[in-house]
Amino acid sequence: MARLIVLDASVAIAALSADDAHHDAAVDALAGASDDELVLAATTRAEILVGPARVGGKALAAARDFADGCETIPVSAAIANDAAALKAHHRGLSLPDAIALVVAEMLDADAVWTFDRRWRDVHQRVAIL
Repeated sequence: MARLIVLDASVAIAALSADDAHHDAAVDALAGASDDELVLAATTRAEILVGPARVGGKALAAARDFADGCETIPVSAAIANDAAALKAHHRGLSLPDAIALVVAEMLDADAVWTFDRRWRDVHQRVAIL
């Protein structure tokens, strides 16, 4: 049965960068999710593309291909409002992190994948890879 998984930027960035400490774990997790629906908040998509946009060429093309393989959820006023409230209660979260978590809640996702250990106690859907 396919799962709905919201990705944090840390997972995609690690998968796209062989130099990342979490590269192998990210690649393995994503390979195991081939039948699952992967979702990005629009802000997560932007985070994933920043580094490759600096480099351009194949790195940018690979990052765009990865992002295009995921459903991108736009940030609505309701998502922004809920993310602001979540961030207010969890100061360790960045605003893009809070948005990803709100998107996961809104979609009733099966999991939110991240490498960020600060998310551990924020939400029951969080899976630290």
